[in-house]
Amino acid sequence: MAFISTLTWSCIKLQGLIENPDLDEEEKNNLVLNHLTEVEESTRDVFPEFQPGWEWFNTNRSLSVSSDFNDQIVVIDFFTYCCINCMHILPDLHALEEKFPSDKAGVVVVGVHSAKFENEKVSSNIMAAVQRYGITHPVVNDSEAVLWKTLEITCWPTLLVLGPDRKPVFVIIGEGHRDVLFRYVDCALTFYKNRIIPRPLPLSPKKSEIFQSHLLFPGKVCIIKCECVEEPTDSGDPKQDSTYLAISDTGHHRILITSLQGEIKLTVGGEAPGWKEGSYATAQFHSPQGIAFLPPCYLYVADTGNHSVRLVNLKSKEVKTVAGKGVQGTDKEGGQLGTEQPLASPWDVCLTRSSTSDDPDLLIIANAGTHQIWGLALRDLTWWKKLHVEAGRCLRLAGSGAEENRNNSYPAKAAFAQPSGISCGVLQSPSADYLLFVADSESSSIRQINLKDGSVKALVGGGKDPMDLFCFGDQDNHSNPKGAVLLQHPLGVAWSASSQLLYVADSYNHKIKSVNPLTKMCSTYLGNGKPGLADGGSENEIQFNEPGGLCIHEEQRILYVADTNNHCIRKVDLVRSVTETLKISVKSSTEETQTLISNILPSFEVSATLRPSSPNFNWTVKFHCADEQWKWSDVAPHSWKITHIEGLTATEKMGHIQDSLMNIDLLRESLQENKGPNNYVQVQADLFLCAKRSGVCKKKSVIIRLNFVLDDNTQVSESKIQHEFNINAD
Repeated sequence: MAFISTLTWSCIKLQGLIENPDLDEEEKNNLVLNHLTEVEESTRDVFPEFQPGWEWFNTNRSLSVSSDFNDQIVVIDFFTYCCINCMHILPDLHALEEKFPSDKAGVVVVGVHSAKFENEKVSSNIMAAVQRYGITHPVVNDSEAVLWKTLEITCWPTLLVLGPDRKPVFVIIGEGHRDVLFRYVDCALTFYKNRIIPRPLPLSPKKSEIFQSHLLFPGKVCIIKCECVEEPTDSGDPKQDSTYLAISDTGHHRILITSLQGEIKLTVGGEAPGWKEGSYATAQFHSPQGIAFLPPCYLYVADTGNHSVRLVNLKSKEVKTVAGKGVQGTDKEGGQLGTEQPLASPWDVCLTRSSTSDDPDLLIIANAGTHQIWGLALRDLTWWKKLHVEAGRCLRLAGSGAEENRNNSYPAKAAFAQPSGISCGVLQSPSADYLLFVADSESSSIRQINLKDGSVKALVGGGKDPMDLFCFGDQDNHSNPKGAVLLQHPLGVAWSASSQLLYVADSYNHKIKSVNPLTKMCSTYLGNGKPGLADGGSENEIQFNEPGGLCIHEEQRILYVADTNNHCIRKVDLVRSVTETLKISVKSSTEETQTLISNILPSFEVSATLRPSSPNFNWTVKFHCADEQWKWSDVAPHSWKITHIEGLTATEKMGHIQDSLMNIDLLRESLQENKGPNNYVQVQADLFLCAKRSGVCKKKSVIIRLNFVLDDNTQVSESKIQHEFNINAD
């Protein structure tokens, strides 16, 4: 469709005009309306039909251009799920859907997934990305980029706007054009007002994924050593190990602190996205990723969706923002104080020291959204070329901001392509180089920055042409040191000082690889290259699914892996090369842990009074959906399970919830003769709510504790105990 190229150039010119601050609103709208008049008079082709057999997501059937796009304004989003620029426009599209719903305004948003990487062509991986990013509009998998090639699309993301005759009228290339998009759509609705017939689309999840885990798309993991995680005991027991894991529970928008055995000790943030400071319970994150620990009690978090860096003070139990403004920034120079400095999708963080300090005094930030490496001074310091930086100020360390795989002796002239993982290490070599290793995901390479002079060099992977971001694959060079190394969208790196090896999460190859920085030899350490979840001691049997983060416990020689699409943490014994899945759990044997459970999940506590001679009885709970825009899923497996019980027994320990009704038969066993809360049953109910408009479903778990009190004088019915609860979707 040669017309698309012509339309693109005219829209670029139009976009420049309407972004001119010297024009008023009426002048800008008139420019758009005049453009529509000219387009209507031109010869255009109808948008091509989707091919049979393409897989759709968020709909209960395949969509048809001829039947579903007629009489609508349609926004087609050509995207690929790895692309940070594509991620950046998702909030714009969501806001557009909220303002102009299809059933009322006649505006339809459809994603056409046009993969860059081989791994992105797989429908199950696209489905995981749709869930991870909260995409609610229809998405189709054009795995061979048929529409991309037919329409001569050249850039991710590209938005193509269709008029009610299914013919293109606008093109928007790249990110950062939200106002332009809204103006185009608003003017198109005015221009075509007599031809628009609003109607709902058949929106419904194609399938519901049930994740039997406390984690949802964990992004990164970090070892911390802190005595502030648990309160000291008065029992005189020996002091426990103060080493823990900090996990970015990205899909739940929170940070979990667990023991090395996986027992949850702290939950920071909640399951709903937001940008709030305060206590553990009130603070909110949005898709957090990288974590870095600064002794004795400070945890820095790359709050990716909020475009900021947060500080979790494990001593005061508070969260505050130390860099970023909560909205995406475009600045590529830096120099502002932390909370005045806009960031763009910081994906990872790590700590380093300046040349004048023996302790960490600089937080390094992989600012993926601007394709740069930044720093936040934790105290006054002197950096390269004797640059003085005051505490709390941000600075650009490396990267011009261009999306390239460009190495250079001058850090400002080097360029990265969506840096997503960073780790510092000192080489045991005559030069004793102090290096920052960078997982440069979009160039499929591992880069290194010399922290003494700022020079940027290639380590392994990527192409020789700085502009070539398509040099990827799965190829080691352990048997041929001069051979090329190919990776596929690596997201994480971890340096082992003891073995002098860099471990790499080769995410889209579903492998963990090791790299020797001195010899530049790269070899597959674990993973057979097939996505899956399999533990063991053989490279050929172990499987991962898009692992995104790594950390190493040097003393125990354990590598921890955030296995993102498996919703779990993997534990690798580096001595025996044995992999196991870490069981994330909540201890349920103490009163203290019962409180912990309630802090992790929404909870209810109720009481019932019984006579000591009470017979066996039945407990029923009726759940009501408190949000008008949500309803109970008709197909998902609502269920309950008893997590703790005292003084009674139950005929069943778990069961299904039918018609939003939980029914449990309890047997009187040894009810204690007192009025305290020593007789109780605690249940976890797993419920599934679906949005009425979009059909997208989410899992909602709640804890219910029923306490029993004995009283000879009670008049309450003894055979049945009934309660009702309103459940919110958020």
